[in-house]
Amino acid sequence: MSFLYEFGWSLFILSEGLTWGIVLLFIVSRYFFHLDRLSQWFLFLIILFTVFQAFLAGVNYYITGKVSFFQVVIILFIIYAGTLGSSNFERLDIYIQQWINNYLKSDKSDRIPVIPAIDFKQENLIFGIHSIAFFGILLFWYAIDSHPLFAISIWLQHPHLGLFNNSIFNVISYVWCITYIFELFFYILNALIWWMRQNRHI
Repeated sequence: MSFLYEFGWSLFILSEGLTWGIVLLFIVSRYFFHLDRLSQWFLFLIILFTVFQAFLAGVNYYITGKVSFFQVVIILFIIYAGTLGSSNFERLDIYIQQWINNYLKSDKSDRIPVIPAIDFKQENLIFGIHSIAFFGILLFWYAIDSHPLFAISIWLQHPHLGLFNNSIFNVISYVWCITYIFELFFYILNALIWWMRQNRHI
């Protein structure tokens, strides 16, 4: 178990890299070689690697007894995989089916579902509300309970020490900041996809 803790980041990065490699193998085996049974095994391996990453987070918490940056990152990756990731994977799955159908000029296009459009107005609304709440609450907390000796490097290693005197505020804002960065990344990605579709690039 100490090995899993000591090499946690390396194992996480390795498992994440293998996961994306298996996603590629899943696509190739399913759509280019039509090996449905093999593609199902690849899908099982993707789930298995996700469980392994959750186990790494559990080991880290068990040994340290505290919330850490490592644990938060893994939890957010798992949450993404179970929510936005699954819908994005479904969107990619349909896009590849359409691309192969057009490339092979098959007559099975009526069997392929249409890629669901991104409702970017709703994306703007949700992200806008989240941004206002995020910055508003953090500024409010800072106004009533700021810590004069704040260092991001210390905060990354020890989430309970940070911008505020109250350790609960520090942990919540720590997790929330990382979550917000993740959401910002996917918001920009969806904005790019929406713009490309509007301009008929995809």
